[in-house]
Amino acid sequence: MTTVHPLRRVVVTGATGLLGRAVVGELLAREDAVEVIAVVRDRAKAARLLPAPAAGRLTVVTADITDPAGYRDALPGADAVIHTAAYFREYYAPGADARRLHAVNVDAVTTLLGEARAAGVPAVVHTSSINTLAPGSVRHPADENAGPPPRWERNGYRASKVRAEAAIARFCAEHPGELRVPLVLPGWMWGPGDEGPTSAGRLFLSVARGELRAVPRAGNHVVDARDVSLACVRAAERGAPLRRYIVAGRWQPLVDTTTGIALATGVTPPRQIPAAAALGFAALLETSARLRGRPPVATREGVRALLDGNRTRISSARAQRELGVGFRPLAQTLADEAAWYRAGGALDHDLKEPAA
Repeated sequence: MTTVHPLRRVVVTGATGLLGRAVVGELLAREDAVEVIAVVRDRAKAARLLPAPAAGRLTVVTADITDPAGYRDALPGADAVIHTAAYFREYYAPGADARRLHAVNVDAVTTLLGEARAAGVPAVVHTSSINTLAPGSVRHPADENAGPPPRWERNGYRASKVRAEAAIARFCAEHPGELRVPLVLPGWMWGPGDEGPTSAGRLFLSVARGELRAVPRAGNHVVDARDVSLACVRAAERGAPLRRYIVAGRWQPLVDTTTGIALATGVTPPRQIPAAAALGFAALLETSARLRGRPPVATREGVRALLDGNRTRISSARAQRELGVGFRPLAQTLADEAAWYRAGGALDHDLKEPAA
């Protein structure tokens, strides 16, 4: 029988990110009045994206995840930490900082575990990635027992997540039975609240604004961040120590995703181009963006990750079975994302309303 650990007070790191914001929303929507401590780097951003702080329900703490002095006082009395803070969006943009990547995605994780243990927090949910898994196939999808893919070190973000999982295993071996650390492995996350924006948000906006005319013949596992947030909360309640839970969503051809964006925003969808041409096309987008002083719609590193996903098939059966996670239709995710961007003024006002 699965043990359920009640949640009365939960600390959420990275609370203004796409996933962190969804986790905060999931916790605040519960009927059992969970107290949420949202750890953020930018208080002004938190004021825009999170509900107004309320006594006994939501408290905002400003801290950098690499500096435990900033969040240490928030930990005592917490039933769990849901750790979503990561150096992700920045890695898939020009000028990524390798030292910052390691500091945030690896060193800060073990520091957080040590701080949680010292404060008496019983559980920390760590957000990893399906990128840490060797690719499966349509007939034999990869599951939580898969090791890292071949040449995993070549992608810095993937490498940081593989190293973080190894560091967590070492920490728990050194402190057996003292901290329950389930791991949630999301697919490519989409949904409302992607202010960053992440690579998914940049792709959404570029299609919605008519800036992207072509996409490679490729695909990836696509998941709504709100479905991942439910998995994180359920893992805090009932996840087993060091047990991985894949929350990958469904494998989706990229052209279907971009066509869905076009339908949700009333624009013409991009055409498909051969996968072999995608890296050259991304290089042109990077050069054009640099000349205009704007972030690129896509980068070569991001396209490489997408092409890797094209060959990957992942099973989310464990999370569905043990955590009760389900996946909403992509059309709903994209419609909600379009409405969120439109409400925030990120889409041109002359765009059509989503097709019925």
